[in-house]
Amino acid sequence: MDQPEYEKKKEKEKEFYTATPPRGLPILRHPVLARWIAFNYHFARMQMAKFVRQHGAGPGKLLIAPCGTGVDLPYLAEFAAEAYGIDLSPVVLADCPKEMNVREGDILESGYSDQMFDLIASPLFFHHLLRVGFVPFLKEFHRILKPGGGLVILEPSIWYPLNLMTRPIKWLCNNPFGEVEDESAFHPGLLIEVLKSVGYKNIEMRAATFSHAAFPTPFAQCVNWVTKPLYDVWPF
Repeated sequence: MDQPEYEKKKEKEKEFYTATPPRGLPILRHPVLARWIAFNYHFARMQMAKFVRQHGAGPGKLLIAPCGTGVDLPYLAEFAAEAYGIDLSPVVLADCPKEMNVREGDILESGYSDQMFDLIASPLFFHHLLRVGFVPFLKEFHRILKPGGGLVILEPSIWYPLNLMTRPIKWLCNNPFGEVEDESAFHPGLLIEVLKSVGYKNIEMRAATFSHAAFPTPFAQCVNWVTKPLYDVWPF
């Protein structure tokens, strides 16, 4: 891993949460649009929790890494006898639920003991690491995960049907969603191959949604209803 590149990356991520004014088009923070975006992430996170539930995860020690404001905890609370979170930004950690044991810091220097967690959730993180590489983070998760424990990752796929439209919009409209510059959807096979190389077993992939974050909620509900039968069907 290129350490100087990684240090620059960390600074960019911290800056993202403290930017004044916030990044992206102001219209996207309009309450109506914000509700659309919130619904679509809500649906994907529900699918993530359903996937964990299907694999029989019981209450145990749960780590969300990075945890942000703890927005993923309500979806995974049933699997958490104890809930932990780690994030680089003290700004977002201040908004985490009080029941979370949170820690400000770098995942690569987490400080957690070997084989500590029954379940680790890492939603919407690895698409920030395409330049840095996945291996160090997956190795650290592997170290702190109990034998037989689970790691669940939620990410945008390059095979999303509208990706050919949404990527050019990001470029043409000067990053309207205010994304960190180097984040991007990626081929799921890239992550799967790295998981195998690090030593993970029983790797499974599922679709979480075919909707888009900015779709109006009624339209998104329709898309989700129509496509839901495909989520567990190869090659979808």
